[in-house]
Order: sequence, then C-alpha cells, then structure tokens
Amino acid sequence: MDNMEDHHTADEQIKRPRSLSVLCILTFVFTGLGILSSLITPLTADIVIEFMKASPSYDEETMGESLRVIGAGWGYYLTTLVFTLGSLTGAILMWNQKKLGFHFYASSNLLIMVVPMLFLNITISWFAIFFAIAFISFYAFHLKFMK
Repeated sequence: MDNMEDHHTADEQIKRPRSLSVLCILTFVFTGLGILSSLITPLTADIVIEFMKASPSYDEETMGESLRVIGAGWGYYLTTLVFTLGSLTGAILMWNQKKLGFHFYASSNLLIMVVPMLFLNITISWFAIFFAIAFISFYAFHLKFMK
C-alpha cells in the first residue's frame, strides 16, 4: 500500500506544469525577500535614512518617497508582512495544486499594492501594477491544473 501512495504522490508532482513550479519558486524567492525586508527595514531605518542624507547625491525631492517608505514604521511593515505571508501561503497551496491558493495569492498581492497608498499616501508604480497583474494572470492560467 505504501508503494501505491508513493506512486500516487509522484504522479501528482508530475501533473503540476513546470511553468507553475517556476512561478511558485519565483514567488517563494520574492516573498522571502519581502519577509526579510518587512522585518529588517524598521530595525535599520534610522541608519539607512542618515546614510542616504549624508550621500553627496542626496536630493530631498528625488529621494523623498523612498525616505518615507523606509521610515514608515512598524505598523506599515507588519501590515506588509501579513500580506506577504498571505502571498506565500497562496504559493504553497498552488504548489500543492490547490485553487484556494490562487485566491490567497491574488488578494494578498492586490492588498500589498494598496498599503503604500493607505499608510503613506504614495501612488503605486506602474511597474508594481504590471508585475502583480502579470503574476496573477500567469497563476490564473494554471487554475485548470488545480483542484
């Protein structure tokens, strides 16, 4: 019986498209970086801000938004962390071919884009919008392979 279960598990892994595996792995990497950023940035914000201000190329107008994001504080970064963990949860579920993962992933990533607007009154970059919509679309294409 154990051999049949092992064989069944191996068959399920083969059924997951390689492109879905690549998307999930990319998401694991990006969410890992996002989690680290959400935990490290508030701890080092003061040092980074002082370093940026001491730079000879410092320009308040150019770096203003970056400074606001870096100095946003724990509330901002913990909110971002929660949504990043939601994105990671979604990718793990989709890795296991569960459709519920798509909903976790899509909603978390859409909410992550809104956080800077709500907390810092910063508009979302077109690059971030494109990147999020592209990944959500690529995952949506794979819904037919999920249960």
